[in-house]
Amino acid sequence: MTNIKKQFLKTTLTGLIIAFLVIGFLYFLITQIVIKEKIQQARLEAKTLIYYRHYLSLIAPNVKIEDKNLSLFALTPAYATNQVAKMLRNNGFYVKQTSDKYRSIEDKPNETELKAIEYFKKHKNKNEYFTVHSEDKYFPLRHVFYARKLVIEKSCLKCHGKPYKDVPANLYKKIVKIYGDRAFNYHLGDVRGIISIVFPYQKVIDKVNQFFIMILTIGIVFFSIGLYIFYKLNENIKKDIYKILQHFKTAVKGNFPIIKDKMNFSEFENLKKQINKTFLILKKYEAIAYKKNYFNWLTLLPNRNKFIDIVNEKKYVIVLINIDKFKDINFYFGVETGNILIKNVAKRLKKLKKKYKFKLFHIDIDEFAVLFPENIDKSKLNERIKQILNELEKPYKIDMNEIIVRFRAGVSYEKKDFIRADIALDFAKEMKKDIVFGNEIKDLNKYKEHLEWLAKIKKAIENDRIVPFFQPIVDKNEKIIKYEALVRLIDEDGSIVSPFFFLEVAKKSRLYLEITKRVIKKAIEKINDKNVAISINLTLEDIDDEDMRNYILNKIESLENKKLLTFEIVESEDVGENETVKEFLHNIKKLGALIYIDDFGSGYSNFDYLIKLKPDGVKIDGSLIKNILTDKNSEIIVKTIISFAKEMKISTIAEFVENKEIFEKLKNLGVDYFQGYYFSPPKPDIEDKYDKEQE
Repeated sequence: MTNIKKQFLKTTLTGLIIAFLVIGFLYFLITQIVIKEKIQQARLEAKTLIYYRHYLSLIAPNVKIEDKNLSLFALTPAYATNQVAKMLRNNGFYVKQTSDKYRSIEDKPNETELKAIEYFKKHKNKNEYFTVHSEDKYFPLRHVFYARKLVIEKSCLKCHGKPYKDVPANLYKKIVKIYGDRAFNYHLGDVRGIISIVFPYQKVIDKVNQFFIMILTIGIVFFSIGLYIFYKLNENIKKDIYKILQHFKTAVKGNFPIIKDKMNFSEFENLKKQINKTFLILKKYEAIAYKKNYFNWLTLLPNRNKFIDIVNEKKYVIVLINIDKFKDINFYFGVETGNILIKNVAKRLKKLKKKYKFKLFHIDIDEFAVLFPENIDKSKLNERIKQILNELEKPYKIDMNEIIVRFRAGVSYEKKDFIRADIALDFAKEMKKDIVFGNEIKDLNKYKEHLEWLAKIKKAIENDRIVPFFQPIVDKNEKIIKYEALVRLIDEDGSIVSPFFFLEVAKKSRLYLEITKRVIKKAIEKINDKNVAISINLTLEDIDDEDMRNYILNKIESLENKKLLTFEIVESEDVGENETVKEFLHNIKKLGALIYIDDFGSGYSNFDYLIKLKPDGVKIDGSLIKNILTDKNSEIIVKTIISFAKEMKISTIAEFVENKEIFEKLKNLGVDYFQGYYFSPPKPDIEDKYDKEQE
């Protein structure tokens, strides 16, 4: 790839070469035209002399020369033609009648004329010969040499034929007396000699040279003017391009500035307008993407991603505030009421934020994070948290209901880290306390355990010890139709660790997303290798991350048979309402992969969002399946889910099928597919027999 400057120089050089080639070609062409014109003149002159000779050959026998001053041969073609040639030579035209067997010394041929005579003797059918010469010893200027062949005709034999036979005795004696015994014994058709004509054309060429010098001078002047104009044009184009490139360099840094500089050309002005329009669109989408990635869709507060970024940059006192038993509120009052409650809680927290000067985040559907300056007094902090909880626990009037909600808070005051605050919140829930400070927990084993697991997870990721295990999913005939990829951690001693021990810890750090990526990568490799269908779990933490969304979509595109891949979305309230989630799931389905809702029937169950999301199936929550033989409510809920799924024409999967009795019960209820230890525990690989059953 070249740049404008190099292209400009290349174009200029090419233009010069082409111009000189054209001028050279024209010079050559005109020179050739001049030469051809001179040859044509010589041809006409030679023909005139030929016709003159022929005329004399016809009238000479009938004319008697009485003037004693005239030569005896005055009317012979050769003699008369020579006299005419002499007159022409005296007037500046070189015309000569010559022969290799000349009779008069004046008719002696030069080297060029001898070559012409020899040429005609060798080429009997040729009548003319011409060459172009520079100056030589015969002629000082450039010239065209032209020769016309003279052949012995019947009338010529009287002077050039065989003596005493063709040439009468008295004539023969007179010729010999004057010219000597030369130029006899010719036969009819023999080459007697040539008429040679020389046309100098130096003067014409000089005029052509003058003309071309003038043309070349004018051309150089115009070319220079054009070159200058082209150079200035090129410089202005470069200026416009430079202005645009400078703005793009700024845009690469994450800004999208509007180009205000005036362009030199209308085309670049139009391009500038289009770029500005594109930048405005990019700004708009950047704002939308930022909002989706860093703000909760329901309350519009900064979300978990923003919270983690902030606490990683600077130390704050972290207070986690949780709505106690929020699932029960969803269950009794419905998801829509639950959403309104969350909005009202956020609204109260926003008012308190202005009063107490803290940073506020909505990090989970029922959990908020509050950040205070790290130098705040502990007793003052405790008092403020109490005031915040008291304000939040005032009744909420929603529709016709008055809802009273309890809140709990976990605080990381001294260590100032998220894990310590989370442990404190868990402790507050377990001990049924309103506020717990992390440093007040006497048993820090759980905190230490968190740190140990974080170190283990990090090492496992670095050493590629995060792996999927595969548990089959079967139909009513116990034929395997797909597998679920379940994450496992291989410890340093080779033992297999269940996600129960490490997944929640990972979710409180960036390591969780890396775990998801490892499972997706290896599961897709298994699909390509074994040509089997596999399901992979995704959570809202995964979907909320833009990088993870792009990673998943790219991996789907790499699959040949995309229908072999299913994503099971863990059910939560956000699934049905979050625009980012809905758009992402739509893109997955558009690419050809399948979508299932996992743990359906848990506290967040909402049939309305099944209609909105249009999944390919649902996986019924395991807590309902475990108790289906003994708990009538569980059976009613499962029946309702199956009935709704059939109406929606989507599939159902029952997990945690532990024995034959549960399997038979679920078959009778109409469940489509089954999964559990009754069929097989999760295994590190897909065995060959499964492939055969699959086929």
